[in-house]
Formats: sequence, C-alpha cells, structure tokens
Amino acid sequence: MAKTNKINNTPIQATIFDVARMCNVSRGTVDRVIHNRGRVSQDTVDKVKRAIEILGYSPNLNASILASKKTYTFACLIPGFEHGEYWEKIHEGFIAGANSLYNYNIEVDFHFYDQTNPESYIRCTDDILASRPHGVIMNTTFKEETIRFAGMLDEAGIPFAFVDDKFDGLNYTVYYGMDPYKSGRLGAFLLTNHFNPDELLLVRLIRDTNHKADPNAKRRQGFLDYISMKFPECRIHTVFINPTDPQQIYVTLKDFFANNPDVKHLIMINSRIFLIDEYLRENPDTKRVVVGFDDIEPNLASLRSGHIEFLVTRHISSQSRLALTTFAECVIRGVKPQKRDNFLHMDILHRLNMDDY
Repeated sequence: MAKTNKINNTPIQATIFDVARMCNVSRGTVDRVIHNRGRVSQDTVDKVKRAIEILGYSPNLNASILASKKTYTFACLIPGFEHGEYWEKIHEGFIAGANSLYNYNIEVDFHFYDQTNPESYIRCTDDILASRPHGVIMNTTFKEETIRFAGMLDEAGIPFAFVDDKFDGLNYTVYYGMDPYKSGRLGAFLLTNHFNPDELLLVRLIRDTNHKADPNAKRRQGFLDYISMKFPECRIHTVFINPTDPQQIYVTLKDFFANNPDVKHLIMINSRIFLIDEYLRENPDTKRVVVGFDDIEPNLASLRSGHIEFLVTRHISSQSRLALTTFAECVIRGVKPQKRDNFLHMDILHRLNMDDY
C-alpha cells in the first residue's frame, strides 16, 4: 500500500515512523526487529514484518540519508528560562526529539529571547535568517513580530512550525500544543464548578512595557467567554503582578483582598501560579478556590501543599519532541504531515492524583 506525496501526488517512501505507528510500537522496536537485535516478542516481530511488507518500507532509504553525511539544521526559537520553568521542559523535548532522530543527522540550533523585550526576539529572528536553517520551530509570544518573521521565512523558502501556540492564517507546516481556547474554558469550569460566584480574580503578569507580549490571549479569551456565558452577572477583577518582584506580588494581593474580602475564586492562566504561593500560604482561606496551569515543579509543590486546587496541564515536553520529529521528517522527505494541527489532550491535576501523573 504505497503512500502518496500530498504536495505533488507522487509516490513516496514509507518511513520507520509509519511502521511504528501502524504497529503501535516505538521506532526503536522497529529498528530492533529490522536489525535483529535486542529482545522483541515473536508476535511483535511478525507484526512489524507484516507492516513493512504492507507499507513497502525500505530501510535502505534511511541508510542512504545516514550515509550521505548531510546535516539538517533546525532552529528552535523560544523564550529564555530559569531552572524549573515551563520553557525548560520545552527545551528538553526538543533535545529528546533530536536524539530520537540520530539517523537523520540533525542539529538543533537554539535561539533564546527575552519574553519582556520584542527587540530581543527580533535580534534572534535576524540571526536565524542569516544562518539559513532547513527549518524553524517557534512559539507566539509577540504577535506582530511573529507574523513578520513568518512572512520573511516564506520569502526565504524556509519552512516553519509552531509549538505551544500558533497563529492561524500563516503558512506553518505543523503545530503541536494544547488548544489554548478550550484550556481557558476548562480552567473556568474547574474554578466555578461547585459555586455560583458573584465575583472572581484573574491574576496576570506584567510582561513588557509596551504590552506586546501576550502569549495567553487565546486562553484568557476562552476563560472570559465561559464566565460570560455561564455567569453573566459575575464581576471579573484583574490585577497585574511583577514576576521578578516577590514583594510587589505580596502587596498587590494583600491590598486587593483587603478591599475585596468576598472574592474566593482566583485563577492564573499562565504557567506561574507558584508566584502567588507565598501569599496563599501566609493568608489561608478554606473557602478559597485557586486554579493554575502546567505541571512544572514549583506549581506541583503548591498543588501538593493544598494552596491551589487544580492544575490544567499536558505532557509539556511531548509538544516540542513531537513537533521536531514530525517537522524534521516532513522537511527532509518533502512531505506534508498526516495532521497539521495536533492538539495534545488536557489533563486535570489535583493533589489526590498528582503523584500518579
């Protein structure tokens, strides 16, 4: 059953990933069957060999890529990070993806920008264009700058992909991430499921002074739309905190709750709910419900302590690992992905189930 190139409708070679997907096994298992090494059950061996026959897979194609000694460079444009932060897991996913594609001679060229500084982003994009990689994977912190960069990549004939979030209407090859709008609605549901709040608090981050950085706009819109639909009379308060100033965070929350003691529902739609943990710890309220996003270690510590009730998350590093492996295969072989927009399933963590995640 030959595959057809979706770009020009010509026959193309099946890949080791196609065989693995058909058999519901890992790429490594297929490799062990092909080379007759390692321990693999006979049932799996038979299944893999049958899939190879059906798909017409030829290991010699991968061998020729390896033998050519051609190096494929993929630029990964993401925010800089500190240890334990969200983007560290995205970084780890890219590295894992590159390691799994050792037979493709892949190099990953990381470009880290400051989330508070659009000029830092532009400098990175200029560096990427000058290096002319085979492909680019990026996120969407700065809308105007990202759209501009995407257009320049198109002009240069360099394909690109999105991870974590995307902008529709652009010529990207593939996307991996959570559906941000739906995740915002899910967060709103968890915050209000057992209550009918008259008012609630949305805590946002102070990012750049020109307010260009708004990576959670779609998630925030999903949250606001859900509240507007379900609780049209509910008043939504908003406060902004400085992620680099713990004292400002504490004072901002202290002043807000001093003036609004009846507000019991609180949400942060970014990955840094841990920033308010000190205030929550020192000002306990058994009636308070707090919802955050993403299972990074500081957030998990807050969840475990009971200071927050729920985390909406997904396997963070899987986004970048899958984005790189799928994108690289598309670029190297000149094919389109089986699915362009790949939304990872959303998971709900509570202190009662977090240890099994």
